[in-house]
Amino acid sequence: MNELLTTSFLWRTVTAAAAWLRRSALGRGVAALGKLWRQSFFYLLFARLLCRDAATEKSALRRGLDRCNVALCRFGQKIMPAIRGSLLYRAYGGLFRLGRESFFLGRLFEGGMTAILLLLVAAYAPIDWLLRDVLSLSAISSVWDEALMLLCFCWILQRRINTASPLKSALNPLDLYLIFYLLVGGALLWLTSRFWDINITGFRASMQYILLFFLVTRLLRDEKDLRLMYDAMILIAAVFALHGIAQFILGVEIPSNWQDQAETAVRTRVFSIFANPNIMAAYMLLFAPMAIGRAYDCKTPAGKVFFWFCGICMCVACLFTMTRAAWMALAIAAVLFALMIDRKLFVLMLVCGIAACFLPFVRSRIGYLFTPQFAESNARAGRAKRWETAFGYLDEKYAWPFGLGYGIFGGAVAAQNPINPDFNYMYVDNYYVKILVENGIVGLTAFLTAVAGILGTGLRSIARSYRHGMKPLCAGMFCGLVAILIHSFFESLWEEPYMMALFFAVAGMLIFVGFLWKPQQKEENS
Repeated sequence: MNELLTTSFLWRTVTAAAAWLRRSALGRGVAALGKLWRQSFFYLLFARLLCRDAATEKSALRRGLDRCNVALCRFGQKIMPAIRGSLLYRAYGGLFRLGRESFFLGRLFEGGMTAILLLLVAAYAPIDWLLRDVLSLSAISSVWDEALMLLCFCWILQRRINTASPLKSALNPLDLYLIFYLLVGGALLWLTSRFWDINITGFRASMQYILLFFLVTRLLRDEKDLRLMYDAMILIAAVFALHGIAQFILGVEIPSNWQDQAETAVRTRVFSIFANPNIMAAYMLLFAPMAIGRAYDCKTPAGKVFFWFCGICMCVACLFTMTRAAWMALAIAAVLFALMIDRKLFVLMLVCGIAACFLPFVRSRIGYLFTPQFAESNARAGRAKRWETAFGYLDEKYAWPFGLGYGIFGGAVAAQNPINPDFNYMYVDNYYVKILVENGIVGLTAFLTAVAGILGTGLRSIARSYRHGMKPLCAGMFCGLVAILIHSFFESLWEEPYMMALFFAVAGMLIFVGFLWKPQQKEENS
């Protein structure tokens, strides 16, 4: 396969074009500027700051957690001999031995329970869709994710007990930012709660899936686990992208409220299995940069072509969702990725941008932003009206410092529990405004602190990953996270549990590479 690709006309054409670009005046100029920047004082200072060891590595908290792991290991040495002799444990071991010997399931069982749990997290969206929409198992679909998180926690605890030597603590810098946000959220829940059942439901919806960050960083063991989870996420997203492209080709029928009647050039918007095109676009945003990063990481031509194909399919599917905010977020993520990994991508981006401008639906969607009809629609029932309504309720209740309380206005929990007859319940279509209206300035400040922690530690992970050759993967994950944070200015993306869960799972993978993975030797990538 590799020989067929490298000798094909298309491959030789692309290679020749890349070589010409490197020899051109533009290519030489960009290379010279890059060399000057890498030799500058500010670059060296910035690189040194990013690559420095985390303060948590020698902290008292880390030493305390290490002592806890030592205590768990000693406890395990006392009880594990009896457990290993039990019928249940032997049955578990036999099941996994059979699984490893299976032709179809051998790869799945090869990594043990840890690999299975990581794959279940990676497949959160299709599993939730299958249980909720296909099988209609409401009793299971409402609790399966909590059961999965509980199982992950129990398995993490088991690994610390069932080990010959104590495991190292997985404490990392982002832990502290997220714990700070969780603690502030708990304090605000106590201060603003008047309807405890609704407030606790709202708190759970806002905070529960952050715990997946802590679980993923403790589940991942090595590069093999990381690549298994990374590739599974890309493959699932690629399948959804192909499904969305098929919907566009077939011109699938959509509800009338998904587009304005003035946009005659828009005949359909793709959504695959998701609730609406905006969520489909966000899913593509998260994983398209990861697919391109995997293509740069891959060593074989066949692998590069495959992951480029996956990434391009996701970008095309994102385009076909007709979600303007996602288009903008994707463009920013692409620019970031090009700056970090390969500046030659700017040429490809320029060509794609020019080509997109000739598509009627792109011109229609962007041009509509500058029409009187859009201004009138936005002021009547669009985002401007929704944000104005949210700010008005904060003024009316004098709730700017601490907000109205979890689940009271702006999100799914409030829409499902309309307790105040004076409120005009609606989604605010901006996750930052949702946090502001529920948690006030204090809650929004805590959330933005956590976001700053994600971005700062993410950049440090990219810088630190350079030493073991995983910079493209880290850049892909970081750019996907940035795209979601940008898109969240125009959609309450984290109202969908799987978007919040996958966001923090990817953040956990990024931090694992930068701060927790200590490879003994560099392994071959494929």
